[in-house]
Amino acid sequence: MARVLELGLVAFVVLAPWPLGGVPPAGRLAIEVAALALLVVWCAEAVVRGVVLPPKPVILAGVLGLVFAAAQAVPIGEPVVALLSPRAAAVRDACRPPEAVRDVEARVLGADPQTLDRPASLSIDPRATASALRTGAAALALLLVGTAVAASGGAGRVVLALLAGSAFQGLYGLLVLLSGHDRIWHLAKRHNLDAATGTYVNKNHFACLVAMGLACGLGLLLDRARGSSGETLRRRFVASLDARGSGTLLVGLLVIVALAGLLTSLSRAGIAAGALGLALAALGGRGTRTRTGVVALLVVIAVAAVPLVQIGADRLVAAYGQSPEDLETGRLTVWCDTLRVAGAFPITGAGFGTFAAVYPQFRSAEVRRFYDHAHNDALQGLAEGGVVGTTFLAVIVGAIFAAAARALGQRESALGAGLAASIVVFAVHGLVDFNAHIPANLAIAAVLSGLLLGLPWSTEN
Repeated sequence: MARVLELGLVAFVVLAPWPLGGVPPAGRLAIEVAALALLVVWCAEAVVRGVVLPPKPVILAGVLGLVFAAAQAVPIGEPVVALLSPRAAAVRDACRPPEAVRDVEARVLGADPQTLDRPASLSIDPRATASALRTGAAALALLLVGTAVAASGGAGRVVLALLAGSAFQGLYGLLVLLSGHDRIWHLAKRHNLDAATGTYVNKNHFACLVAMGLACGLGLLLDRARGSSGETLRRRFVASLDARGSGTLLVGLLVIVALAGLLTSLSRAGIAAGALGLALAALGGRGTRTRTGVVALLVVIAVAAVPLVQIGADRLVAAYGQSPEDLETGRLTVWCDTLRVAGAFPITGAGFGTFAAVYPQFRSAEVRRFYDHAHNDALQGLAEGGVVGTTFLAVIVGAIFAAAARALGQRESALGAGLAASIVVFAVHGLVDFNAHIPANLAIAAVLSGLLLGLPWSTEN
């Protein structure tokens, strides 16, 4: 069963992004069903042989967070809603038609129209919160499975699969971009026609996935290269021809292909987060060869940048030049509005997954575009979960980052530093985007977090 769990995660990290990042309902459902299937096997393994669990605060905060999300979605009655979230009760009252209109409705319907109203709940949109609850439960399940797999068999094969999946995403995106055949699978590609997006619609979400795969993939490459290197040039050349050396060269090729895809995504934040992740993976871990890591990273970047030069590096430079203006005229205003949402629903939040429903009530006049996300996962989590929900999330994130800090400082493995770097990539990119609301990216981040928590040196004895 342990091998089944590992093979399941290997298949999952490769296939989860294929249905357009899991954004369509069918793709999201597939990810949730796959996570449930892995959880069933994990439960069987736990009963038969026992499994290693994440730290107790992570489990407790995860379970309580899911209970809280369920409490947001279920009907609890208007008096309780008015007590816990006065603004939610006010929104509900504002949606009711005037009394004269209700009288007309009563005569037409032959019944009290209030009987047709949805029962009162803390969430502004209970259906959206229920959907977020399912996705959150899938992420927690994947974290549990990742922890068990890393503790029993290590993280190397899952990381290799993610790197291979990222390389496929990069290669697929490059082929679509350079061929001019603007399709994602059988669907016409309508957005980001001038950039690689892999099997994603949005280039930024594609870039985040590839950047996560690159960070931990570089850690795997450095671990393998260190293990197979000789003291002389001749011995290193001979070592590169054996089975392990050939495998190391293959890992290096996958890193180059994935990085080429990331660069040609032209995603400003994605490339910046990816650069940070690669630097942390190359330099993290005091016991690794720092010079080897830096040299390997420079060679990879030089080779991978060739496609970017072909399609026009000047476009990426120009895009970075516009970043301050775009930030000031767009997302900064949305972030300020999101803080107003959080202030209106301070304790229990507006409900997980409800940003698109609640934001129009707080949108500034100068914001002319439709925003279904805040483009800042932390602020959106605060607005949707309030103090209660944010506390549970903070406990989980804090434990994962504590393990990441230990991984970057440990001496045993560059792979650990790569896993930590991939988590940093996801979090940093989430400060200007909404990758936590892209099912495939959230699910893979949960897997990586579980792998990080499950490695033997990730917890102190």
